[in-house]
Amino acid sequence: AIIGYSEMMGEEIADGCDASDLVADIGKVERNARHLLGLINDVLDLSKVESGKMEVYAEDFAVDDMLRDVASSVATLIGKKGNKLELQLAPELGRMHSDLTKTRQVLFNFLSNAAKFTESGIITLAASRTTDASGVDRLSFAVSDAGIGMTAEQMSRLFLRFEQADASTTRNFGGTGLGLSLTRSFADMLAGVVTVSSVLGQGSTFTFTVPATFVPLTDEQASPDPDVIADDEVGGDVILVIDDDTDQLALTTRFLHREGFQVQTAANGRSGLELARRLRPRAILLDVMMPGVDGWSVLSQIKADEKLASIPVVMVTSVDQRNLAASLGASDYMLKPVDWSRFGKIVNQFRLAETDRRGTVLLVEDEAVTRMAMRSTLEEDGWSVVEAANGEEGLQHAADTRPDVVIVDLNMPIMDGFGFLEGVRAVPGCSDIPVIVLTGREFSADDRRKLRGASQILNRGDFASATLAERLKVLSA
Repeated sequence: AIIGYSEMMGEEIADGCDASDLVADIGKVERNARHLLGLINDVLDLSKVESGKMEVYAEDFAVDDMLRDVASSVATLIGKKGNKLELQLAPELGRMHSDLTKTRQVLFNFLSNAAKFTESGIITLAASRTTDASGVDRLSFAVSDAGIGMTAEQMSRLFLRFEQADASTTRNFGGTGLGLSLTRSFADMLAGVVTVSSVLGQGSTFTFTVPATFVPLTDEQASPDPDVIADDEVGGDVILVIDDDTDQLALTTRFLHREGFQVQTAANGRSGLELARRLRPRAILLDVMMPGVDGWSVLSQIKADEKLASIPVVMVTSVDQRNLAASLGASDYMLKPVDWSRFGKIVNQFRLAETDRRGTVLLVEDEAVTRMAMRSTLEEDGWSVVEAANGEEGLQHAADTRPDVVIVDLNMPIMDGFGFLEGVRAVPGCSDIPVIVLTGREFSADDRRKLRGASQILNRGDFASATLAERLKVLSA
């Protein structure tokens, strides 16, 4: 409407029309501009509420004075359609310690709606103070009108965004359909409750009940999920996951447990920082978009703390801002939805380097290049590796180290894999050790008979992949 009427007026002015002919169109542009401004402001308020950027600023104020100030502010609005405002204020309303601006805004929205849907009627603003069964002081504010009223079906849609009582409401009365949604959001922030009662054709009553003293909610504590270890159990490869998305927390925790890590979680930035300072985790996985303290603020504070600065931080988020992450000191960056294969490679670099953490592997292989590749794969997965270049050397190491798992090649000089497999079962303490045989050859019936003592037989092509590490995990479990 703004664009259309503006273009039309521009053409008419160019054609030499009188200024008086444009008054009606200018009025339409103004009304639509104000409607658009209201819509933008409401959407911005909603986005602040949802992102956690809108905070509660509690202050002391006299309830009676606040209500009379609200009544004075809306007097012109109430009188536009010939309505009158009556105050019904109970004695000794006393004082509140809450967010004055949000309390006023809730009442403004109620009174604005009442004025919109009432003509030549009485609008009442009532207030009372009570103490509930739990001993909490509460204030109740009610705005009643003698307007068009609503059906039960219409009331069920009242607090939905961009919804109004019916399709004709916007056309006949204006509005964005966001006012009551915002009102409920403000009430929730103040630990209050909004209720409504209405009779079609007779009017409506909106009530806002709120604690007289606002008590801020404490930060969410670390997740009580049973999968998350208790503080006194923390040690070793603990990873701290900070994310307000409970589903993502659960998925990440399951993946890390499967990879052998201990996990602690926090559902917001403040709790995450407290846990980081207390636990000094091996690494931190950090979401960006969180209410209150976002991931960038958490990352900045971690890197500014000399006791935490050395902890690797991986940003795991749906926001692609890799350059910002790198400039703030993040070790790596993962986009949601998470690519678990790449995620596994990232978290593997945070394993402790201590020996025998998973166990010891005896690697019996005559090719040095192959041994080096396999050793790298196994050590990356947390194994301690002892090498032998032939079966004879392997038997000596088996006697000395009593390994948890043995990997042996079949084709070797001096003593091949068949000889080693037969000999290792005779070494004291090694009769039950799992043995993985690597081979690239086809087996004869005699070969298979000789290899009955092997736990698994793998083709050599698998040795450099994650398959080998996974097989070892299963065998040593």
